[in-house]
Amino acid sequence: MDMVDLGAIAALLSVPTAVVAAWWTKRSAEGATSAALLAGRIQADTTISAVQTQSLLNRDQQRHIALGSACMEFLSVSDTLVGVVKRLPSLNHDERQALVAKHAIPVETRYASLELLAPPDVLTAAECLLSQCRLLERCALDRAVLRATISSLEAGWCPGDPEDCTDDRHSAAYVAWEFLVEWARKDEEGRRHDRDFLDYCLRNSATLTEMQVTQALSLKAVP
Repeated sequence: MDMVDLGAIAALLSVPTAVVAAWWTKRSAEGATSAALLAGRIQADTTISAVQTQSLLNRDQQRHIALGSACMEFLSVSDTLVGVVKRLPSLNHDERQALVAKHAIPVETRYASLELLAPPDVLTAAECLLSQCRLLERCALDRAVLRATISSLEAGWCPGDPEDCTDDRHSAAYVAWEFLVEWARKDEEGRRHDRDFLDYCLRNSATLTEMQVTQALSLKAVP
């Protein structure tokens, strides 16, 4: 009886032990799987975060590159416009307007590109330069006429001693030069008052063509 009871008890005990062992093995496997899944998820999240950070850095770098390029292009076309305006007095009058327009348009288009990229401080500086370019464009033709006329008059001065010169053409060239140098400082009434005498001096200087005289007399205040 005792042996039977002990065997039965041993048999009963052996089942829970097997079950516990199986349960423990299953839990261990599930734990390993969960740990693997957690590690995988952490790694995936880290990778995604790194990719997003790198993407942001790349976009920021590309933006800086694009901004630098846009600034250089804007400065380049502005500088080209200034160079063209400086050359205008030596060019034929009929060529000047088309040349100024050709180089003024890129200034506007490059500024439009810069507006999309530049931070406020850079854009403010660009706006100032754009305003100067627009003013230069508006005044370019009149400035060219004024400078070309002044150069022609200077070439018509007395080659010797001006104080002893008795050639009316030389005297007229000098007086006309003085008028034009001061022309920008005169108001409209002053220019209207002096225009007839300036006309007389320009024609008597014998240094200008009829067209050049007409252009000079049509000048308003030139900044």
